Amino acid sequence: MTVLAPLAARPPARTESALRLNVGWLVLPAVLFLAACYVYPLASLFLVSLDAPKFTLKHYAEFFEEDVYVRVLLITFRVAATVTVFCLALGYPVAYVLARASPRLRNVLLLLVVVPYLTSFLVRTYAWLVLLHRNGVINSLLTQTGFVDQPLKLVFNPFGVHVGMIQVMLPLMILPIYSVMNGFDWRLMRAAESLGAGPARAFVRVFLPLSLPGVRSGCLLVFLLCLGFYITPALLGGLKDVMLATFIEAQISQLVNWPFAAAAAFILLVLTLAGFFLVGWLTGATAFIAVERTAPARHGPGAVARGFLAFARMTGLAALAAGLARHARVLGDRVATWRERSELGRAPVPPVGRTFSRLFTALVLFYLVLPVFVVVPLSFSSANFLKFPPPGFSLKWYANFFGDWRWLGPLALSAQIAVLTAVVSTVAGTLASYGIVRGRFPARTAVMCLIVSPIIVPSIVIGVALYGPLAQIGQIGGLVGLVIGHTIGSLAYVVVIVSATLVGFDRTYERAAMSLGAGPLRTFRRVTFPLIRPGVVSGAIFAFIHSFDELVITLLIAGSRSQTLPMKMWENIRNEIDPTIAAVASLLSLVPVVVLLVLNLGRRQGEPGGLRFR
Repeated sequence: MTVLAPLAARPPARTESALRLNVGWLVLPAVLFLAACYVYPLASLFLVSLDAPKFTLKHYAEFFEEDVYVRVLLITFRVAATVTVFCLALGYPVAYVLARASPRLRNVLLLLVVVPYLTSFLVRTYAWLVLLHRNGVINSLLTQTGFVDQPLKLVFNPFGVHVGMIQVMLPLMILPIYSVMNGFDWRLMRAAESLGAGPARAFVRVFLPLSLPGVRSGCLLVFLLCLGFYITPALLGGLKDVMLATFIEAQISQLVNWPFAAAAAFILLVLTLAGFFLVGWLTGATAFIAVERTAPARHGPGAVARGFLAFARMTGLAALAAGLARHARVLGDRVATWRERSELGRAPVPPVGRTFSRLFTALVLFYLVLPVFVVVPLSFSSANFLKFPPPGFSLKWYANFFGDWRWLGPLALSAQIAVLTAVVSTVAGTLASYGIVRGRFPARTAVMCLIVSPIIVPSIVIGVALYGPLAQIGQIGGLVGLVIGHTIGSLAYVVVIVSATLVGFDRTYERAAMSLGAGPLRTFRRVTFPLIRPGVVSGAIFAFIHSFDELVITLLIAGSRSQTLPMKMWENIRNEIDPTIAAVASLLSLVPVVVLLVLNLGRRQGEPGGLRFR
């Protein structure tokens, strides 16, 4: 009795259903923010495209009646489709090698995939400009070695656009495919072979179909993001290869034709969202994230990568999968009999196939990290212009960066905006994630779709939509306006990452705390938050990186009052190739390395989480 009396005296714990109902209100801050700063601007953009209050469709009719505008749309679809196909052809074998590699080698290879992805888009595009330029690294090597007499035209044409975009998008193809492959039960291959199927047939009939969800996720994500690409085509493309995002920006900056630009932006928005939801409906992938699941995840590249890619699970590119299966069958029939199977059931690749797959993977990873490896040596060049190989070693370009307020001012502004954006996004995003995963309220999936949609919606559309409302409150170029613009996308990253962490969270600890009398707030503060802290920190870091790297929205809403570091780099790249940019690019290339070190430091200190690839 002396033991049970204190327990009986405690107030009864609140029921779990009541807690689920109450925590659903935590999504309100994020929903209200997006309603005011995202949905309302998009609705206003639609009214502008209709020439409200006249309400006419003449701008839409003009877009589809003029051959030159339709050609821009077709070029956009063609480039997006071509980049998707090349990313699939390069990414699938790499993901397969990653899934079969030993844990230690897998972590090293995954770092070579993740680090380029976290590196600034602008830095990578600038690096390809240095590599492919008429006087760039590749042409210099070709002419000096005597392979060509005249420099090749590798940039300001479709070739340069595709090389740059494929390198930028390739990690987004590799990661979702690897996530699915890494959870594959290799005993299924052993069972298929024990029933008489050869290695090639077992791959085509068993492994390939089970890897298609990752293929569809990667293809959908790459294709839709390519539709709204602006930075790479604008810097590496020519006048004859204008994509829709570049066309919209030109209508605003050069022609100041806002109604027509609004119509073109809304067309791009409708095509992007319609494609995403149509494919999701056809394939049954109607939810962005598994908010119903409560069991811990058993496999995948860790909560961060798995959560980031959870919103794009499946697409309908069955033709690509069928073509890949046919080629795999033809190539697989020529492969020799596999060696003795390992005790885990993973049939090792034959010597010839293993050598080819490793060589192919090495070449693809070299292609991913090449821009960083080229920019860093050039930043230490003693020449007064970009020259490869550098004639001598010098730190003058770093001294020029740190000693010139024209660079330090934009750097300070970018850091200020990124910190504020990360704070706002992390607080609102964490609350929203908890409300979505733990709450029980109508339209949870719709709320999740609303929050995550800015990742899919082209940045050029968000920037055009924000300009009008921000101009009305005098925040074009203002700090508040820039933070609003950056938070729209950063919030989505935080919600996806923290939601994935909560989905894989063992709730036994929470139930135990509440059974001992702890209230909901105390349980969250003392139990839940410490366990999900790695996911919250990861979301905050991703929000900071997204804000610090944001260029397209900033170009449209910064005006002449403010200039961030990406804007300063963009201006210098467009006007002159200043070697100081190489120093800035080298410093920015260190950001993903520092991020990964910070995330893994928390794991090594014993925190349950961090950036894990296994």
